[in-house]
Amino acid sequence: MEQDGQGRILAERLAALSPERRALLELALKGPRAPAPRAPGPRPSMREVLQEGTEDFATLALLPEVAPSFSWLLAARGSRTDEQSRLLEDAHRDLRGALFRAVDLTTCARVLGFGGGDGREWVALARRPGTFQIIGHASSPQDVEAARERVRTRSLEGRIQVVTGGLDSEGLEAGFDVAFGLEALRHPEERASLFAALGKKVREGGRLVLGDVFLKTGLSLPHVERLSLPLLEELVGWLTTNGFLVVDCVDAAREAGNFLHEPEMDARLSQLGWGHEDARTEAARAYEVMGGLLRGGAAAYLLLTAEKRSELEPRQVEALNRERLMTVPRYADLPHTWLYAPRWRPVASGPRLEEVPSPPGHCLVFADKGGLGGALARSVDAAGGRCTFVQRGEVFRQNEDGGYEVPIRNPESFLRLTEALSAAGTVPSHVVYLWGLDVPEPEGLTVSQLQDETLDACGGILYLTQALLKAGASHPASPSLWIVTRGAQRAEDAGGLPGLLGAPLWGVGKAIAYEHPELDCRRVDVDPQRGLEEGAQALWTELRSRDEEDQVLLREGRRHVLRLARHRQWDWEGAGHLQLRADATYLVTGGLGGLGLQVARWMVERGARNLVLLGRKRASDVSAEEVREMRGRGAAIISLAGVSVDSDLDFVMAGISKSMPPLRGIIHAATEVDDGILVHQTRERLGRVFAAKVSGAWNLHRWLAGTPLDFFLSLSSSTSLMGASGQGNHLAATAFLDGLAEYRRSLGLPGQSSSWGAWAQPGDEAAAALDARMRKRGVGMVPTQQAFAILEQVFGPVPAVVGVMPIHWPTFLGGLPGDGPPPLFADFGGDAGSGRADAERRRELLRRVRGGSAEDGRSAVLEWFSERVAKVLELGATQLPESEQTLHELGLDSLMGVELKKLLHAELRVEFPLQELLGGKSVGELSGSLYEALR
Repeated sequence: MEQDGQGRILAERLAALSPERRALLELALKGPRAPAPRAPGPRPSMREVLQEGTEDFATLALLPEVAPSFSWLLAARGSRTDEQSRLLEDAHRDLRGALFRAVDLTTCARVLGFGGGDGREWVALARRPGTFQIIGHASSPQDVEAARERVRTRSLEGRIQVVTGGLDSEGLEAGFDVAFGLEALRHPEERASLFAALGKKVREGGRLVLGDVFLKTGLSLPHVERLSLPLLEELVGWLTTNGFLVVDCVDAAREAGNFLHEPEMDARLSQLGWGHEDARTEAARAYEVMGGLLRGGAAAYLLLTAEKRSELEPRQVEALNRERLMTVPRYADLPHTWLYAPRWRPVASGPRLEEVPSPPGHCLVFADKGGLGGALARSVDAAGGRCTFVQRGEVFRQNEDGGYEVPIRNPESFLRLTEALSAAGTVPSHVVYLWGLDVPEPEGLTVSQLQDETLDACGGILYLTQALLKAGASHPASPSLWIVTRGAQRAEDAGGLPGLLGAPLWGVGKAIAYEHPELDCRRVDVDPQRGLEEGAQALWTELRSRDEEDQVLLREGRRHVLRLARHRQWDWEGAGHLQLRADATYLVTGGLGGLGLQVARWMVERGARNLVLLGRKRASDVSAEEVREMRGRGAAIISLAGVSVDSDLDFVMAGISKSMPPLRGIIHAATEVDDGILVHQTRERLGRVFAAKVSGAWNLHRWLAGTPLDFFLSLSSSTSLMGASGQGNHLAATAFLDGLAEYRRSLGLPGQSSSWGAWAQPGDEAAAALDARMRKRGVGMVPTQQAFAILEQVFGPVPAVVGVMPIHWPTFLGGLPGDGPPPLFADFGGDAGSGRADAERRRELLRRVRGGSAEDGRSAVLEWFSERVAKVLELGATQLPESEQTLHELGLDSLMGVELKKLLHAELRVEFPLQELLGGKSVGELSGSLYEALR
């Protein structure tokens, strides 16, 4: 028993280590492997490791997260899937984008590439915009031949000249605008002379661009000597001696270390057939150590730009270089890494099906008028299951066939339905909501028609959820809730969006999944091109699936699952060139509010002179002053109108047509806040938020469908992508904005929906305090100046839906309840050590509850519950609540109650009614109830 306890403590302590510390510990514990490392010499290049079959890469690359299925060793040998090929391509594109981010190549005439081996980096650079010539220096006859062949096969002889000989030779003319090298410092004895030659070849004011691995301090670990890594202190000296001043630098150690992550190295080497005596094995081991150094923080992967500044005092240059190289920002803090987009990812096969139980379950089907519900019932009946139909009606009633009719706008009728089912002893295993299939196609709908239809669909699922939750308070088995739409989602920019009005249901579904995981809310979008029987069979397959996917799209017989993915984009790829014209008009809704007003001011700074700011309320004193300032800069502004009101928008558009230049761009930032958890929401509260966002956006679309626009951009909060408690109405409304952007694009019109993290103004103490709290959860705020730089990128060639959110994924995912990340975040992994430790603590708690004395079990549950209450209330580990205190006294509100309820469900699989948590009971009373539930 004592050993078990010690093992548990050790496991918890190891799990508590940061990933960086764990990487270093694992590195130190591995010890040397046969054969022993050779004496220090040149660092092996990747081409030495891989030799043949390295057509794709010969340098490190950047992976923001560890990709469990990715192996850099196997990838280079051609053993990779399409997804891994895409990942590899993105990783190198990120590396090159970060490397040259401080250099404007369009102003350059001559570029020197050194240490480039076979020329692949020179070829990649030649694809960038500009007319510069590249002189590529290769150090060996083999590299010269390989590089020239690569240049010839890509018809780049006019852009790239391959040379050999010494870099300091007279034959290589000086005066280069840029010199760049990637992992070129492999030979220790040549490093000082290399920098000396570069100091002579780069012109004054020219740039040295360098990417390489540097040790922060000397280390004596297995294989480290074989790496022959230079020290940061040495880099300071080489740069300073040759007149180079660091002007930009970023450390991509974690990302490069992720690229080298190879936990199954022995298996990989065996798979490749490399033995202990193979030189490639020793080189691969060296790179394995390098990955550990990078992930552990003992080494830096610097991507730096230095400017030739010989006129400066060497002591001044040295001081500045040391300061800038010892306090280097992380790659993860670059604004471009904050861009994300939801992507529908096809999966190779359908869901894994369990054996159908006998009977297979009872489906409560809210049947559509088009017949999919009836076809689904036939599939269920054929498998030996049972269906009960619920149809829309004017009043609540039970039909002779055992089905029901429920008026969609009456919450009491949904409660009567669940009460009637309970009285009849009917416990459905699945509740399938098909009423969203009855929404009409969008084209030609008026604003009032669209609002009524979307509110009916969303109000119905809201009232159904509330009824299920109330019924679940007295019944331990919650059914799984399925929300089904048709053509409300769009995959890979293909097809139209005939079910646009069903898109808000996905936002409500996200709120249900976030606030009430016990309902296991799944969302499925069926193929609008498939017949009823085929669609019903595909849906029945989903209902019986065993996997965790909760957002699924079915198209052309294939299954797609939703993932949040990074959106990679650099300025040189076409973004960052927004042109706002003085002879055009731009309209900003919500233009008198905080975000809309900031965006309007930025547009004026970028050259806009004709702005229309729409707002339903008069400007505050601060807003009025901002408007006066913009007018003082020559911007003509009119305002005070509700974008969702037809007559208001008619008046505004008439004014633009009569006295202003043509309208060329829309920014829709109008919003209405009416937060509340789902059990407190109503159709009316949904309607207040929908009026600003949904009706306003549709009104603009109807008015401007035939107007040539440069952009139509909707702005919203990042919660629309990430989910949040208490914002179901907001999530539903922004889901419509996302759908509208896709819908407009399907029509060949500009459309963009952008979700943002909170903006932070410099010097704002309240924002700084909020930022500190958010960072504890892994989410940062977006500094305003950086926000505008990113906003310019959003106008470029980006997906229809994009989010801007600074997220530290290990922290964010580590704070989520449960053993792993939700499917939406699956690409960002999680801390397996933390998950194992949580599972061990859960097993220990259950052992004490079920195997020990009642006194010990109650004490363990009280301690566990108190810790969770403290976590939700952010009290800290040393401020546990007293057992006599009620949650209300401790300051637990309804949103916190939802978080606590989710923790109980995720960590202990216990369903605790929200009403009981908010009902005024003490910590001790609630922990007692939890103890009884766990027994």
